[in-house]
Amino acid sequence: MNRPRSFRETHVSGLFRHQDVRRPPRDATATTGLRLLGPATRLYRCQAVAHTSDDGRIFPLGTHAAGSPRLALRWLHLRAHHIADQLDPPAARPVLGWLHDDQAHEHALAVLASGTHYTHTIRDDAVRYLLAARPTPRPYP
Repeated sequence: MNRPRSFRETHVSGLFRHQDVRRPPRDATATTGLRLLGPATRLYRCQAVAHTSDDGRIFPLGTHAAGSPRLALRWLHLRAHHIADQLDPPAARPVLGWLHDDQAHEHALAVLASGTHYTHTIRDDAVRYLLAARPTPRPYP
């Protein structure tokens, strides 16, 4: 008696490999005319930097590689939130305003999606915090 196979189980016999019929074949574009989405062609390199204006020193605060403009902006928002937590309340107010500004959010997404570098600057008394994201080509293996 044959037992039913699970969804992911495959059976190899001779020259043929039987796959689950609910999954489209790799060459589905040729047979169905539908375009399958492949991996993204860009990575977004994100970085946060603190820059002191009196002596010109630069302090890296973190880097991240994101797979989409939305993920890059999410990382920039997270870093901005961390910076705002460490600032005095009057200095943190513009940062929190930027975090909750939907129009600025959509503008940043549009800039990154178009393939352009995006930078947001947070100013404190003697320190400037730069939050930046730039598209880079995705390395292929």
